[in-house]
Amino acid sequence: MDNLDALVRGVVEGSPRALGRALSLVERGGEAARELLRRLPAPSRWLPTVAFTGPPGAGKSTLVEQVGLFWQSRGEPVAVLAVDPSSPFSGGALLGDRLRMPRLVEAGGFVRSVATRGSLGGVSAACGDFLELLRAAPFAWALVETVGVGQDEVDVASMVDTVVLLQVPGLGDDVQLAKAGVVEVAHVFVVNKKDRPGTGELVQMLQGLVAQTPETSWRPRVLATVATTGEGVEALVQAIQEHQAHLAENHRRQELAQRRAERRLRALVGELVARRLEQLGPVWEQRVRQVAQGRLDAFAAACELVEYLGGKRR
Repeated sequence: MDNLDALVRGVVEGSPRALGRALSLVERGGEAARELLRRLPAPSRWLPTVAFTGPPGAGKSTLVEQVGLFWQSRGEPVAVLAVDPSSPFSGGALLGDRLRMPRLVEAGGFVRSVATRGSLGGVSAACGDFLELLRAAPFAWALVETVGVGQDEVDVASMVDTVVLLQVPGLGDDVQLAKAGVVEVAHVFVVNKKDRPGTGELVQMLQGLVAQTPETSWRPRVLATVATTGEGVEALVQAIQEHQAHLAENHRRQELAQRRAERRLRALVGELVARRLEQLGPVWEQRVRQVAQGRLDAFAAACELVEYLGGKRR
């Protein structure tokens, strides 16, 4: 615990070594991780956060690196959280930091691969805590690349300010895309690999989806890029910055911060309640058996357990 203050100072100063150690500590969880998060200073500024999501093979890593390089070249430090599938053996990320975005790392950007550890929604369960660490560090932008598992990557929308959804022509997933919940939370649509056949049709379809969405103060942008060459990256950066400016001008930042705080509190309360339930010992085990045997319905059992936690039952 005595070393935590030094670790916090390193995070605030932007030391890559300190940031790596802090992120590993938070990923492991436990009392030391909670104490580290408690010692972080209150953010003195707003850190814009951007998520890049979409199906596997859409070119997310390449595009994230290009966007990061653009901002790094302008003197705006970038941090990237690249969420990877968990290894079935170690539980860690299958891809390492050295394999991710080498040019961005060479340019001074910070890149960290994190594992989903079985979390749904395309992001790590600890991603919210990781972003709190980055808010204490001197970054101008924080980018999150989701694991790319399909249509269920909507959790990330409650963690970041701007959601960029990538699609690629020729995947034959147009009908599924129209149903995808993530379409409803995307602020910028990107058709990557625009040099492939079918780009025009996919752009038109996305523009049609955008036109069908409820009228709001922000109308999602539809862009086309070639991540490998950097074509269209400047227009994408401009669209992201326009959305960030929209949030600031319409006083949406506080609303987003409150939404994030509510989500984190719900998750932490759920974790604490789960621990307390396990501490009930025989009472917990008895209710589990009763539900499994069909002698008690799950809702009634849950109500009884809540009463035990509140001291109304003994």
